[in-house]
Amino acid sequence: MRSRDMALAGIVAALYAVLVYVLPFASFLLWQVRVADALIALSTVLGYPAVLGVAVGCFIGNILAAPWGNPALSAFDAVLGSLVNLAAGYAGYRISGKGGRRRRLAALITQSLMVSVGVGSYLKYLLLWAFGTDIPLLLSIAGVLPGSLISIVVLGFPLSLAVERSIRGSPFRADQAS
Repeated sequence: MRSRDMALAGIVAALYAVLVYVLPFASFLLWQVRVADALIALSTVLGYPAVLGVAVGCFIGNILAAPWGNPALSAFDAVLGSLVNLAAGYAGYRISGKGGRRRRLAALITQSLMVSVGVGSYLKYLLLWAFGTDIPLLLSIAGVLPGSLISIVVLGFPLSLAVERSIRGSPFRADQAS
């Protein structure tokens, strides 16, 4: 990975972690709109640096801000959340390819579904272990889905378009990465 790509990954990771840290009330629990997840959409523009950045940023943000009251549960959330973001970022990057807005939108919807199923699947257990709240798995997934669509599609789509416009012709585009 080139130094430029590492710098981009670091910037995305820092932004993600800071957004989770300053907005913990919106970033955790069953009904969440994790604003930081809008950065997952940048994988469709920036490629691998954004994929890595959202995974590392999720790990740091979840370690620092998780409300679980137990370091082991925070670590559990940080590791699984990072893996979900890594998978969603990579899938979005591959689906969007060099396609247009439709492919990007399909990629972002896929990312939202992946985050909802991934996070919703383990969130059920975090809520049980941390708070004694036993909710059905489908409710856990359904609780994450609306916020994920808001953050990744509603916020992330225009963010990705704006970043793409601002870097057009610059060395920061994903299709020019080495």
